Amino acid sequence: QPRWDEVWFPEAFVGPMAQLLCALEDGTPPEISGDDNLKTMALVEACYRSVAEHRAVAISEIM
Repeated sequence: QPRWDEVWFPEAFVGPMAQLLCALEDGTPPEISGDDNLKTMALVEACYRSVAEHRAVAISEIM
């Protein structure tokens, strides 16, 4: 398995996690929701299916 000696983006999740904590403290909705994450994963699945089936796959087919 490949291994990397360096971290590509060590601060990648600091901003979103800090914003989530602020939202929890303030009682406001987070800027990035679980729905956003679900849509992202559906897009990834649509891409994989598109390659496997050699056709365009709409996100609506996944969700």
